[in-house]
Amino acid sequence: MEECHDGRSKTQVAREPDMKVSEARMAMSSYGAGSEGRNPAARQAIQAAQAYGRATPDGGNGASSGQDYSGGAGSSFGDQSGGTGRAPVDPANLLGIPSEQITPAVERALSRLMSRVDTLVTQLETVQKHQQELARKSSQDPFTGLLSRPAFMQILENEIAVTPPPVSPRCLLLCEIADLESLSKTYGQSCKDAMIAQLAEFLRVYIQPPHQLGYLGCNDFAALLYNVDAAEGWRRSQAIGEQLHRASYFWDGQLVDYRLVFGVYQIGPGESVTTVMGGVDRELRSSMAHFQNAGSPE
Repeated sequence: MEECHDGRSKTQVAREPDMKVSEARMAMSSYGAGSEGRNPAARQAIQAAQAYGRATPDGGNGASSGQDYSGGAGSSFGDQSGGTGRAPVDPANLLGIPSEQITPAVERALSRLMSRVDTLVTQLETVQKHQQELARKSSQDPFTGLLSRPAFMQILENEIAVTPPPVSPRCLLLCEIADLESLSKTYGQSCKDAMIAQLAEFLRVYIQPPHQLGYLGCNDFAALLYNVDAAEGWRRSQAIGEQLHRASYFWDGQLVDYRLVFGVYQIGPGESVTTVMGGVDRELRSSMAHFQNAGSPE
């Protein structure tokens, strides 16, 4: 048997390219089998595919799902620039093996691997956007568009727990439509819903960020007012009530005159959510009793 100058037989030299191609194929298949931790060649292939995706000039995440990286039969693997702006890619350089050992089978295997990477990246981005949208919707009341009760109460709890308490005053405002049940019996449930929706838009105009405005459900709106003490809170609530009274609200051609009642409570040191909500509720009940004793408007 003839030997080369390095001691290997000519048969071994001739078979060496085929052996390396087989190793490359094993590297490709091992990625799908989850054995990349035990196969260094698989890790190199994965890293090469990821590097290829990061280096693409059309957005940084490689081609879109289903992109055929291999080109047509007999074409260069990296010649994908036709209209996409993608720079030619040398698969031999990516895998770190001589170009003469890149067979069509290796090209197809690497193409499938890159397509799989792109698919996973796209799926991850889709899930992340979906989660962000769910988080946004969970903090927003679907009926009024204001902060939902859980979101508002969490903000209130966080504000009360701030230590040390801020020097500037903070107060909680609670608002209801007075005698809403009687109005609902007179004009119907649809009128009641429309009044609540109108009030939400009205309060949004007069209570803007950085103040927090939320809908607690039923007939309750709440606002967390910053740098506002109890006296200023009452002044503002009275002004809001007067502005709403001046606005005309019609339902089925009839003028519906509805009034607001408020409770205002200044948050003090050492408070809890229970004490703050209890305090503002007492103020609201007192206002409601005063309204009822004064007599409902004709």
